[in-house]
Amino acid sequence: MVAMRPFAEEPWTREAKIVVAFDIGTTQAAVSFAHLYPGGAQVLHRVIQWPGQQSQGGEAKIPSLIWYDDFGQARAFGAEARSSEVLDQAEDNGWHLAKHFKLHLHPPAMRTQQRINVDPLPPRVTVDQIYADFLGYLFSQTKRFFKERILDGSNTWETLASTIEFVIAHPNGWDIGEQGILRHAAVAANLVPSIYAAQERVHFVSEAEASVHFVLVHADLDKRLKVSDNFIVCDAGGSTVDTTLYTVDETAPLIRLKERRASACVQAGAIFVNQSVEEYMKSAFERAGLDQETITEYTTEALESFESDAKRTFRHEEEDKIINVGGRRFTSTELNVRRGSMTMKGSQIQTFFDPWVNKAIESVNSQIEGHPVQHILLVGGFGESPYLRQKLAASTGSRGIKITLADDSTSKAVADGAVIWFIRHAVTARATRYAFGTDILVNVEPIQGPKIGRRVLQTPSGPYFDGGWREMVPKGRVLENSDEIIREFSTCYTTSTPYLGTFSSTIYAYDGADPRPVFIDDRYGNMNPGFRTVCDVEADLSGLVGALTRGVGPTGSYWSMSYSIALKFGGTELRASLVWQERGITRRGLASIIPPSQI
Repeated sequence: MVAMRPFAEEPWTREAKIVVAFDIGTTQAAVSFAHLYPGGAQVLHRVIQWPGQQSQGGEAKIPSLIWYDDFGQARAFGAEARSSEVLDQAEDNGWHLAKHFKLHLHPPAMRTQQRINVDPLPPRVTVDQIYADFLGYLFSQTKRFFKERILDGSNTWETLASTIEFVIAHPNGWDIGEQGILRHAAVAANLVPSIYAAQERVHFVSEAEASVHFVLVHADLDKRLKVSDNFIVCDAGGSTVDTTLYTVDETAPLIRLKERRASACVQAGAIFVNQSVEEYMKSAFERAGLDQETITEYTTEALESFESDAKRTFRHEEEDKIINVGGRRFTSTELNVRRGSMTMKGSQIQTFFDPWVNKAIESVNSQIEGHPVQHILLVGGFGESPYLRQKLAASTGSRGIKITLADDSTSKAVADGAVIWFIRHAVTARATRYAFGTDILVNVEPIQGPKIGRRVLQTPSGPYFDGGWREMVPKGRVLENSDEIIREFSTCYTTSTPYLGTFSSTIYAYDGADPRPVFIDDRYGNMNPGFRTVCDVEADLSGLVGALTRGVGPTGSYWSMSYSIALKFGGTELRASLVWQERGITRRGLASIIPPSQI
């Protein structure tokens, strides 16, 4: 087992538990866990010696790969998916490879805006199934590793299995919709027995927030930060570069952080460097007149060689690199290949990096703008690129900003940090990435502007237009974990003994150009640009019978009931509760968050 230092000085004082964190990246995945018990040290463990890479000792990352057969059944995972034996079986049986499947879960707006080219999924296999299968594999291997490596591991696991807390890290740009898919995948993978258990025991954290917890421990940064210091965490991963600006709110007894502005998420990760190399190689081999089968073979070889060496060590344009391709019998003057070694100019390699490095730097600079920043914490697999590091340092160095790296491989930052996040919760406030609100009824008078041409809705209390926009919280608002945003509702009935049933309200996000939109939908019922559905909030109103009051409207008597939905936007997940007044007493009830995939 890899020796891990404690992430907290004090011993654990609460009940025994296991916390398991998953980092499923575009190209690689990792799992970390903590076994906590009274009086024991708070120590992280990384799952290592995965099937297919036992000989690699302490390697904690595995490829995010799954082979599927023609019936949609998963046949091989992770490192084993790259083994010679499995590759032969895949070719003989016509299996299909699921790779880069994380890109399929990116919100549509993110995929469209960034013009992402995604690899097709295997036939008859959905991204939901892929995540369920992969989570199930990661969990089964974690269980095996725990039982083998933790003292009295089998008994401990069986005792605590029904209370394991799971943390799944995801990009800054994901929210309730993607979290809902992952939560259902956890149920399908048998991590938890039901969706109700998943709501209690499956938690989510952004990759950037997980990373800041990792760096605070592994770079000893918490000992150097002062109250009101500002710093940025840049998590440069496989597909996304997540950037967040934090300010130090407290340093004692524990460090406490707050987001200063809405976090950023851009598609500029390491995978896009690989795609640039792949396109270049294919084009070069085609110009050299090679046949299609050879082009495919040589492109794969060249990409693997670039990934294993040149990509990881490239520093500047004057540094040429050797790419292995075609074996020692392959020589081509046109391609600058001699006995299987292609000499590639540093200036050419630079063109593979620059579009994505520049996007990452632009994102960092947008977070810095208007704030005195002392440190940039660079983490993630792409964050280990010497070229990215020196370019970022050159861009920010004139402002006196220091680039800080952890004293451990930052490619493992997210899984480790997600465990630490669950236990320490150093971030106490976050900035909303969008404006959030609900639909409301809008008074008919005066009929002007966007009201013209809309259908009038007749209600017991009078005529209205439906589909209006009511903002609950603006974009960029910094909210504490405990802050509640209250939205008041009033429902009318024509009888004093109505069936109250279930209340449901849709929460929308807005990130459009109009600073003061009036309606969510246009006059034809189509959603206006900039709006999207976030979730439905549902609550059982049957307990509110005592809150009904009588009123008189244009058509006679009616009965109304007032209540509120209290929403918490400041955490890593949206939370809701039902609030109402009954005979002068404030009462609270449960409210459920229903993601778009279940609406």
